[in-house]
Amino acid sequence: MLVDLSTVKGAVAVIAAAGAGTRMGADKPKQYLPLAGKTVLEITVEKFLGFEGIECVVLIVPPNDQDCYQLPVAEKENVYVIDGGERRTDSVLNGLMFLYDAGLPDDVAVLVHDAARPCVSKSDLQKLIDTFRKSKQPCLLAAPVVDTLQEVNAKGDVKRVVDRDKLVRAFTPQVARFIDLKTALIKARDEGVPVTDEVSALTSAGHKVKAVIGQSNNIKITHPEDLPLAEYYLKQEK
Repeated sequence: MLVDLSTVKGAVAVIAAAGAGTRMGADKPKQYLPLAGKTVLEITVEKFLGFEGIECVVLIVPPNDQDCYQLPVAEKENVYVIDGGERRTDSVLNGLMFLYDAGLPDDVAVLVHDAARPCVSKSDLQKLIDTFRKSKQPCLLAAPVVDTLQEVNAKGDVKRVVDRDKLVRAFTPQVARFIDLKTALIKARDEGVPVTDEVSALTSAGHKVKAVIGQSNNIKITHPEDLPLAEYYLKQEK
């Protein structure tokens, strides 16, 4: 695939959709489940395609996946479909290396988002981008922890209450300069550092990351009961 992204000045979205979604108990990956008249993946991708400032979307899907190409969004000229890897971080790094080969400038903002979060709002995307531009730091969308948190031991015995005022729930998108994100993920891979998301790779590499408090309805579809809840949030959005 010959792609030239050397003139991109806005932002790029990398959407991770290479997981199997086994906890859904469905007969297909959760990104292809129906939601509000479309699929989960279509709704998520369209959120980014419709956001001013996002110049292209890199969509990471399972290797040999054919379902993606049945969706109209995969035919958009500014959507690039790339094979994922074994783990989420491998998949994201595949997308970043595609961007590198396409000549994406180092300073371009790259937003990494989970395909299973179709309810992210445009206002939160704007808030995230604005904070990133102003702070010049990597940022992530997050939400306050509202429940009381208890630390327990291996037997389930309660040990103490955890101070929730110092905690947030980490959401996506997570945004950083292209060069910083690529370097951090490669460093984590080469040094065998276990990372679960982009922020953990960035902090491991020494970057200070800012949490941007957004809406709590930016849920990740993981279990069957999440689908009707996501549909409710999407209807409220309209």
